[in-house]
Amino acid sequence: MSVALGIISRTLFGFPMLFYILILPVVLIISLWQYRFLYFAVFILAAVNFDLNLPEEMTFGERAVVCTGIVLGEEPYEYHARLRIQVDKILFANDTIACSFPVDYYIHEKGPFLGKRLTIKGRIKPAKRTYRPAVLAGKIIRSAEHEHVFGVVFRPIRSYIDHLLRNSFDGDRYGVASGLTLGGSGRLSKELKEVFSRAGILHVLAVSGLHVGFVGAFFGVMLLLVPVDHRVKFIIVMCGLFMYAGVTGFRPSVCRAVLMSFLFGLALVSQRNVDSMHVVNMSALVFLLASPVLLFDVGAQLSFVAVYGILYLFPVLEDNFIKKVQKRFLRVVLRMMAVSFSAQVFVAPLIMYYFNRLPIYAVVANLLIIPIASVIIFMLFLCFSVGWVWFGVVRIIAVPTGILIGLLMALSDFFARLPFSTLNLSMSPTMIFPFYLFVWKRVRKLMLWLVVFFAVVFSIAGSVRCLTICSTSGGLLIITPDNTHIYVTDEITAEQGAFLHKEGIDTLDYLIARAKSYPVKREFIRCPGNLNFLELKYGNLEILFSEQLAIRFGEFTMVYSQHYFDRQPGDGKITYVFSNGKVNYVVERSLYDTIFEQTIFDLRILISRLRLLCQ
Repeated sequence: MSVALGIISRTLFGFPMLFYILILPVVLIISLWQYRFLYFAVFILAAVNFDLNLPEEMTFGERAVVCTGIVLGEEPYEYHARLRIQVDKILFANDTIACSFPVDYYIHEKGPFLGKRLTIKGRIKPAKRTYRPAVLAGKIIRSAEHEHVFGVVFRPIRSYIDHLLRNSFDGDRYGVASGLTLGGSGRLSKELKEVFSRAGILHVLAVSGLHVGFVGAFFGVMLLLVPVDHRVKFIIVMCGLFMYAGVTGFRPSVCRAVLMSFLFGLALVSQRNVDSMHVVNMSALVFLLASPVLLFDVGAQLSFVAVYGILYLFPVLEDNFIKKVQKRFLRVVLRMMAVSFSAQVFVAPLIMYYFNRLPIYAVVANLLIIPIASVIIFMLFLCFSVGWVWFGVVRIIAVPTGILIGLLMALSDFFARLPFSTLNLSMSPTMIFPFYLFVWKRVRKLMLWLVVFFAVVFSIAGSVRCLTICSTSGGLLIITPDNTHIYVTDEITAEQGAFLHKEGIDTLDYLIARAKSYPVKREFIRCPGNLNFLELKYGNLEILFSEQLAIRFGEFTMVYSQHYFDRQPGDGKITYVFSNGKVNYVVERSLYDTIFEQTIFDLRILISRLRLLCQ
């Protein structure tokens, strides 16, 4: 909480860095005799470190520069890959600038590129989200091997794994096998990814504790008969886990599992009892103090929240229900379901917020698919271990492994095709925060009343019959008082599609455009040319097309020029206008805001609607 508040305060209020630096020594001194002030020290450290970790703003404009850096991360997708490059040198206007900052670079060539030094000529574009690295767009003019730990150690291992998988599996089976070992769903086809998502098992392709546990067990078995001290074995196992984290690109979920393994192993070696919840809290604190921007990372949020759900809710289910079951086999099955259910309950609010959907059969699907995925992972790691010696054995093991992968895909397709497999829901973050704070006994009653209050207030605000106009780059979403969605645009771009997805709109009621490029429920109306005239009426709403676009609702009129739809996408700004026909209110937001900024925006919308109700 202290770290989160520090980051939020730095984001919202932006106090000068000097303020935090001056007050930090005072708080640290007070913390020596009053330990509660240590929370304030963490608060200030998080705020300072958040400012230091924000990506640097580059001022090169549209001019081309030559950047040189090391590839520290690689995320393959179906048709391209995203490289995380640590730039250390820039050639600009015949000057060489020494620097150190990360950028994202998208490439269509096949890798691996991990550890390579790339020289790229192009332009540095600021990231759409403030906490993300800038994007480098250009062409690689030189690629060289470099004596870097990522290139010397991690890339050969990643190349070996990828080469073995490509020669053993093909098509979607390769994508699934690669996702189960190296992590990520980018290698899957769009259709298969949708199937996994609807079935609620896409998380098995996110390398996490299950995979780290297999790697740790693998090294543990190898060292079982080696006559060395257990502390030396612990160091060797942790080195193996660190290498695996590097091969997978140091994903937050993998790093979280490795750090927790280190803390648990350290307690075991030192013969000390530790609380699992304290280990997770310590891991989260280390992560956020090292890189506070991870608080906004979706993968990190889902990873930690799932672990918190298992540690908090599973013991409750175990003590109150599972232990009362007499049959042992049934208890084992119920424990597996309880673990999956505990994680699903805690990640459900975030899934509804980020993806606007909730898999219904996820608990049952995971009960069948996780054991199959575990066997597949074991057999894949067995292939990696024997492949160094004899590749012929790998081909033998790959046959049953491919069958199991096919079974996993078939089961996923079965659950995805069941009726009501996924509910399209959305959740405001104003409800998410009270949900997670509800586990804190001291504020449980307060959070319960807060949820009831917000539910009542949002219901009252939602009953306000008003016209809503959402304007984005080149597009206009009109929501009538009876919740009819009308979208006016020249052509739906990727940014406009992201906006409609963020609004939870999978199907429009009416689309007015030059081409039908989005699902329409009622009617598609071709956008008229500059010399044509079109008039549309929906109750009290009137839309007029001529040289200008005019919207009339009661006494409220809004006019857009004919050049409005010629704007290029990319600004990411959304303007909301709420009107009851007499009074209107305007609220602005960013398409790429964080969950905290979304919370403030929802409260502003709530206030605007309540003000219309009072008119």
